[in-house]
Formats: sequence, structure tokens, C-alpha cells
Amino acid sequence: MTIIKKTLLFAFLLVSFAACKDDDDSQQSNNFTVTIENVVTPKSFFQSGQMAIPVGGTAPAPIFPGDAYEFTVQAGANVTPGDGGTRLSFVTMFVQSNDLFLAPDESGIELYDASGNPIGVSAPSDITDQILLWDAGTEVNEMTGSASQKPQQDAMASDVGMDENGVVTEITGNSDGVNTLPNVNEVVKVTVLNQNGTEFLVRIENVSNSMTIATPAMGAGTTAAVPVSPIVWAVHTADNPFFTTGVAASEGVEDIAEDGFITVESARVTENTGLIVPLSPGVWAVHDDGVTPLFELGTTDFGEGLEAVAEDGTPTDLAEALSSKDRVISSGAFNTPVGASTPSAIGPGGSYSFDITASPGDRLSLATMFVQSNDWFYSFSEDGIALFNGDTPATGDVTSSLGLYDAGTEVDEFPGSGMNQVIRQGAANGGAVDSDTNVRTVTNPPANVEAKENIIKVTIVAQ
Repeated sequence: MTIIKKTLLFAFLLVSFAACKDDDDSQQSNNFTVTIENVVTPKSFFQSGQMAIPVGGTAPAPIFPGDAYEFTVQAGANVTPGDGGTRLSFVTMFVQSNDLFLAPDESGIELYDASGNPIGVSAPSDITDQILLWDAGTEVNEMTGSASQKPQQDAMASDVGMDENGVVTEITGNSDGVNTLPNVNEVVKVTVLNQNGTEFLVRIENVSNSMTIATPAMGAGTTAAVPVSPIVWAVHTADNPFFTTGVAASEGVEDIAEDGFITVESARVTENTGLIVPLSPGVWAVHDDGVTPLFELGTTDFGEGLEAVAEDGTPTDLAEALSSKDRVISSGAFNTPVGASTPSAIGPGGSYSFDITASPGDRLSLATMFVQSNDWFYSFSEDGIALFNGDTPATGDVTSSLGLYDAGTEVDEFPGSGMNQVIRQGAANGGAVDSDTNVRTVTNPPANVEAKENIIKVTIVAQ
């Protein structure tokens, strides 16, 4: 065979082999649709709790003259944009009664003024004038000191008085229709002290004395102090967190107002407490196995744009960096929610979706901001997630493969309240630099951060 013929044959075989390789790749590659959903269930309360142990005490008890309850709350100026601002409410029994209780009005105590400044910054802010006396309408009012009222009952007795089947009403004119009642400021003093940015110390002090309330049922001319029961509290943004004027009291409020029992109401507010977490626009990359395109645990951020995603939900820089990164096969940004025409974060019920093409051995990485944070983001592990099991395309719910990571670029504040978090900050990249600059897994987050399955869902569907 001549040299020319051999050369032509080799060229033919080479082209044929290349064509076969392309055909094989085409047969092995697969299209996928990736969907990122926000599955947060909005809750009524941002934060909640109970306080039953007086300051200096070791066991649950009412507070008597000179005693106080103290507790701390976390609250930024708002939780989500346009939510009306954070407010504090609580419920506690006015113990010398059948079913009276102390609480703010139905809108609660505003923790920030009209300029967005926290109350009680330089000294405790006295908010006693915002605490009102209420009648739960669940038990008929009797003369103070009667046997159907808590001070005269066994400590564990409940629902002893005659049912009233009424509604919640505010006590006005220092009268419940039967008794002359003291002013609220003769019973309690309530203050709020801003301790550290968005943390507030709330103090409820019993300022009554043995002459505060007449107890005619115990004899002419007799008087007594007014104990105050353990409390249930909540930080909220909507009105009517515990009760509504003119509507029958809930079982939990009835238990507090009649007997100072907080178990039922505490369970209710706990069940309805949670953080609304938007998810930000983000990035994705299809890449080779063994590649870490977005981050590596235990090292500082690559400086390619992950910080902008994790702090501010801005994917532009990272998407551009990925487009020219070695061994990244394809990449892009997701920023426009399904059904929308403009880019935005997604709230509860919202989703992003994008299509990719991959071959066996390829992996997928992505990142989206946990918006109620300084620099947290959801992602798969540093080397991504496999898109094939052998030659079989992956399909289904892959949320279990997600992790919540700290980019290590900004000091963490309490989730959902920090004033340097993107929802509340004045400008991007405004927080202090984190002393630990390594990318790391978020461990032991505050109780208001729910499990990832309650916040985000990622599915991959092979086409």
C-alpha cells in the first residue's frame, strides 16, 4: 500500500473514530431539569418563650411584691420587608381575680421607633403605660378574695369558678363590674433594655404591696398584694398574637387568666413560631468529578463571588467566574422565579428552575443564600452531587444532599434579626469581618432555624 493510501486510510479511521465517539457522547448525555423550591410554612411568631422562674429563684413560681421575671428577646426592625415591624406581646394572670390578665394591646409593644431605632438603648425604657388589664370572659367575676380565685385555691386547682361564656374585653375605669381595681402601674413595672444590637432584656417587676387591692370577700377593710403568674411571650409582626377583643379567649389564655397555667399557651406559640426564610438568586455548575468549583471546607472563600451570593444574594460575579473555570462544563445563574418576569428572591411557595445537560461522571454544584443570615448559603458538598448512577441519570428529590454553610466572610448575627443582614442592612457588604474566615458547615444554629427540609427542596428530573 502506498504511503498516500496509508495516510488517507489513517485519516478516514481517525475521522470515523471521532464520529463514533461523538455519537457515543450524544447517546450517553442526558437533559435534566433542576428545581429549587422554597417550602417554608409561614408562622405567626418570629420568636417566643415562657418565663416561670423569678429572678434569683430556682423553681417556677408567681412573682410577689419585689420579685421580677426577666427574659431576653431577639428582634430586628422587621423580619421581612413591609411586615409592619417587630413587636413584643405577653400574657400573665392578674392573680387576685377570677379571669383577669395583664397584656399589651392587640398590636403589641413596638421594639423600634418610627426612625428604625431600637427602644431602651441607653437606659431601660419604661413601657408600663402600654400594659393593659383584660377580662378573659371565661369565668364570672366575683368579689376579690373569694374562694373561686386563685390565691384561695389549691395551687393545682383549675377552672373552679362559674363559666361566663363571654369574650375578651379591656378593663376600663378601674372596675370589672364587681370590684374596684388598681391601676396597672400599681401592680407591675415593665421595662425593655436594648443590650446588644438586636437583643432586648425585658423585665416585669411586681410593684404591688399589701394595700394594693381591696379584698372584700375576705372581710371588710381587708387588702392584699397582687401576685403575677408565669408568662408566655412572643415577638411578632402581625396583630392579635394572643387574643382578639370581642372574641372568646383561647384555651391557653383561659388557663393563664383563670389559674396562671402556661402549658397550653406555651405549646401553641411554640408550634406557631418560626423564621420566614427567602432564598436568593444563585449559581449552578456542571463539572468534572474531583472538582470543587464553589468552595472548599476549611479554607477561605476563593474570592470569585461566593461572598456576594452568601451575603447579598447576588450571583453575577460568581456566575461569570464559573463560565471560564477549568473543568466546569457548563454553568449559569438562576435569578427569575418560575412564573415571574423579573429577577427576585423566592419566598414561601416560590421556585427557581433551570435545565442542564450532562454525561456520566458529571456532577452538579449550586449555591443559594439563606437570606435571613449574614453569610450562610445552601449548597451540595464541595465537590457537588453526581448526576448519574453509573450510566443511569439521577432523578428525584436530592434535598438530603444539601448542606447549610457559612462562607466565613461576615460575623454572624441572630438569624432573622441582624441589622447587617441583607433584608435589614443599609448597604451591601456592611457587616464586620468574621474572625474565622474559613468556609464551614453551620452547626448548632438557633432554635428558630428549622431543618433544611422545612426551608428548601431541590429536585432533579431526568428528561
